[in-house]
Amino acid sequence: MAKINFIGIGTQKAGTSWLAEAINEHPDIYIHPKKEAHFFNREKFYINKFHYERTFKSKKEKVIGEITPAYISEKKVAKRIFQYNSGVKLIAILRDPTERAVSQYKMEISRGTIENNSGLWDEFERDLPRYGPMKERGLYKEQLDRFYKYFNKNQILIMKYKDLKENPISFIKTVFEFLEVESTFIPNCINTNIKHKKDTSENLIIEKGDIEKVREYYSNYDSLLTTES
Repeated sequence: MAKINFIGIGTQKAGTSWLAEAINEHPDIYIHPKKEAHFFNREKFYINKFHYERTFKSKKEKVIGEITPAYISEKKVAKRIFQYNSGVKLIAILRDPTERAVSQYKMEISRGTIENNSGLWDEFERDLPRYGPMKERGLYKEQLDRFYKYFNKNQILIMKYKDLKENPISFIKTVFEFLEVESTFIPNCINTNIKHKKDTSENLIIEKGDIEKVREYYSNYDSLLTTES
């Protein structure tokens, strides 16, 4: 089987479920049936490349890939992907880190996947949840730097969540051009709000003071939304 030649690396809560659905509609693109293969960040899956490739059921499409949002934030992943395929194309969607943190907090509460806490700021300050600390997931610059260490800039497409929300047609056209497939193709889901199948709506009220504390933290940190290495 041909090597996987496209990987979406993140970020969590930034439209990756929509991206997976949209690009999987393209006749020249095949996305892993589970979307998130978690091959490069979970030891139980990281067996060998043949095991990884066999989990794909493609029909010789031009672009074969997967989207695992956790990849961008885990330190060992960039090197592992490079060792697997140094010529792979990578896509990252970045979101305002405070908005992303609020969205993750709501998700964790709705799923029951976060330790006991007294609110957003308590959770944020304590680096919860332990399996994927919210604070660290918003530090994009240092995350991308790990990938720039191995990959050329022209191999990594950095997109912004706000652009997806404002103009999804232009957004997906840019993605298709990067993947070198027919860019005039418009997916049926182009204006659909697609969420991860585990996500449920959560009308959780978050203290404005907590949100401002998170925003202040990121405003004082030099690892925010950036397309530079």
